[in-house]
Amino acid sequence: MVAIVVSLASTHIAVTSPSYSSSFLTKLRYSPSLRLSFAVTPLCSRRGKLMAHTLARATLGLTFPSGLDAPKISFAAKDIDVTEWKGDLLAVGVTEKDLAKDENSKFQNSILKNLDSRLGGLLAEASSEEDFTGKSGQSTVVRLPGLGSKRIGLFGLGQSASSTAAFRGLGEAAATAAKATQASDLAIVLASSEELSAKSNTASAIASGTLLGIYEDSRYKSESKKSALKSVDILGVGTGPEVEKKLRYAEDVTSGIIFGKKN
Repeated sequence: MVAIVVSLASTHIAVTSPSYSSSFLTKLRYSPSLRLSFAVTPLCSRRGKLMAHTLARATLGLTFPSGLDAPKISFAAKDIDVTEWKGDLLAVGVTEKDLAKDENSKFQNSILKNLDSRLGGLLAEASSEEDFTGKSGQSTVVRLPGLGSKRIGLFGLGQSASSTAAFRGLGEAAATAAKATQASDLAIVLASSEELSAKSNTASAIASGTLLGIYEDSRYKSESKKSALKSVDILGVGTGPEVEKKLRYAEDVTSGIIFGKKN
């Protein structure tokens, strides 16, 4: 079958000839006031099928695919006091061990202890009320006054966190929370990072997970709530050229993964 598309100024006429598989015959009246353009494509070809599919989608009023671009986010590694960070969401990755408390129900972990102290004990109280134990997959995000960040979130890493998958999962979970709260600034920190042997690789895994978590395939959605996330600070994993190189590498690799998803 052959499809013939004739463009008359702003009018489109489609003529099909079922009697011919590789050629066509059509008669048109000539008028000097008409500007004609022809697009002849066999429907059995890949381009012809795409054209027919597109015409069908337009006729049925279906949603057309929208662009699939990798999220544009600025990553930076910083060594600052987490209590001094200013932004929309501070995400803290914690293990079950990090949540241990003393006889006064105070966190023993130094980072959690400092945060809780600035919050007047509300972080420990919120984690107890939410039954947050640090198990893998658990998370709780609260809005508490007293910090430079609008919200603080605790994200469970399980009994220990030493694998790339765990750090990537932390990035994804933090990105999901950032998307839900429409945060434009995000900081991610590990409650315990002293024993990490390759901190630059940890930063890379967190960045990769964040990009994957913020990505959404919205090609066939009539409406999609876009993420507001613009910048991500990864705290406590060191700074310098090596870490920055790892972050750029993570962005490039993850962008390639996202690009592959749309094909």
